[in-house]
Amino acid sequence: MALPNKPLPVLRFAGIIAGNNAMLAAARQHLSQWYGPIDDETQVIPFNFTAYYEDQMGTGLLRQWVRFTTLCEPQSLAKCKLETNMAEVLLAGQFPGAVARPINIDPGYVSRTKVILATTKDHSHRVYLGDGIFAEVTLHWTATGWAPWPWTYADYRTPAAQAFFMRCREAYVKQLPAAAGAL
Repeated sequence: MALPNKPLPVLRFAGIIAGNNAMLAAARQHLSQWYGPIDDETQVIPFNFTAYYEDQMGTGLLRQWVRFTTLCEPQSLAKCKLETNMAEVLLAGQFPGAVARPINIDPGYVSRTKVILATTKDHSHRVYLGDGIFAEVTLHWTATGWAPWPWTYADYRTPAAQAFFMRCREAYVKQLPAAAGAL
């Protein structure tokens, strides 16, 4: 019989979608207050992969991913998603009248073998975590790098995302021995 093991800590990241650079900056600043310093971020790219958010957020959206320095426990993902939902509401107050939803924040984590994304939307490939939050494996590690699944969002397939998550994995692997030794 196999015995349960304590999971290794993971590397937290957030994907941010917003209407302009000021909104992205406000989200980064807010998130760093909650989750610690941001030690890597992607260049801002146009979010033109889907019209899904346009009704609430408008057009001309921008996308950015950020990585946090401090590792976290993987079981904190549902709580983190609830917190980022609250952050979206708080940040909307900084941009009154702009649009119904000026900022979208999706937290996730990186381990050696997978990129996990939190969401409030259920689907056949998502696992319920609790408190109305689901998780999906968005990318998985292969001998050649990160690989998408059929359900992986188009923006997570871009060179910008692939390079970011490669850097995330490299940073995580460097941090892991010290973090694992503290368990």
